Order: sequence, then C-alpha cells, then structure tokens
Amino acid sequence: MLQKFQNTTFDIIRALTWGLYIFILFGITTTAPQYLNDLNYYVQIYVSLFLIYRFNPFRNVKYTELDVKITFAAGVFLLFTTAIGSLMKTYIANLKNITHTLNI
Repeated sequence: MLQKFQNTTFDIIRALTWGLYIFILFGITTTAPQYLNDLNYYVQIYVSLFLIYRFNPFRNVKYTELDVKITFAAGVFLLFTTAIGSLMKTYIANLKNITHTLNI
C-alpha cells in the first residue's frame, strides 16, 4: 500500500518537474523558476531520505520497480539540478534581459 502511494506520488512529482522545465524552456511562465527551485528542494530531500532508508548497509534489500525508478531518476535529477539547471538559469536570465530590453 505504501509503495503504491510512493510510486504514484513520485510519478506526479516527476511529471510536474518536467512540465515546469518545459514551461521555462519555452518562456511560457516567468514564475516557474521559483516553483522549480522549491520543488527541486523537496524532491532532493525525498530522494535522499528514500535512498538512505532503502539502501543502507544494515538492510537486506529486494529491489522493486520503485527502487529502479527512483535510483535512475536520482541520477537524472542530479544532472539536471547541477549542469543543466545552471544552463536553464542562464537562459532564463537572458530571456528576462531580452524581454526587459524590448519592453514586452
């Protein structure tokens, strides 16, 4: 029961994150970066606690579909929040400068 809830919750959060990245990339919203920062923070906490709990050396772990999804997403998430996240912030800053210059 708990695993099904976690699986569904994780899928929803992942979809929201991707949606916000798409909104930012296409300049659909200017408030998405703040929401994305907040969402990234909470996802980092959740993924960190999940990985620490599930894969600590004192447990005998049987891998589930959720484990695979979260460990893969953790790697992708770390990549996005470091390298690609920095590029997105630069892109947003440039987009704001252009719109400010053009008075849009």
